[in-house]
Amino acid sequence: MQRLDPYESLGFHCNLTYKSFVSNLKNKLKGTGVTHVQFLALAHLTALGTMSQSELAGQLFITRATAVRLVDRMERDGWVVRRPDSDDGRVNRLMPTKKAAKAWNDISRAGRSLLNQAYRGVHSSEIETVKRVLEHVRRNLGA
Repeated sequence: MQRLDPYESLGFHCNLTYKSFVSNLKNKLKGTGVTHVQFLALAHLTALGTMSQSELAGQLFITRATAVRLVDRMERDGWVVRRPDSDDGRVNRLMPTKKAAKAWNDISRAGRSLLNQAYRGVHSSEIETVKRVLEHVRRNLGA
C-alpha cells in the first residue's frame, strides 16, 4: 500500500493556508475590538442575512455550545442582537446591530487588504479555478 504524503492533499494545503489566513487576519484586526471568529460571524451575517445560532454554528463549523458562547459575547459587546423567529418563537434569529454595520466598513477593509496581500501575483482566473475545484471537492465529500 502506498503511503500518504500529506503534501499531496488539498485538505492539508487548505489547512495550512487557513492557518496563515487566520494568523494574518488577527494582526489586521488588532485595535478593532473584533476577534477573527467574530469577523467570520459578522461576514456570514452580512452576506447571508439573519440566521439562527444553529445555522451560524454550521456556517462556522463550530458546536452549538461554542456558538452560544460566541453569540453571548457578541451580544454583550453590541455586535448582534437576538430576536425571536417570527415562525418559531423557540428559535432566536441573529441580526447585526447598527454598531456592527458601521464597523463592518472598517473591518471588511481589513479582510479585503488580507485578500489583496494573499492574492498578490496570482491571476484572477487562477483564483476562480481554485474556488471551482474546492467547491467540486466539497460536493464530492458531501459538504
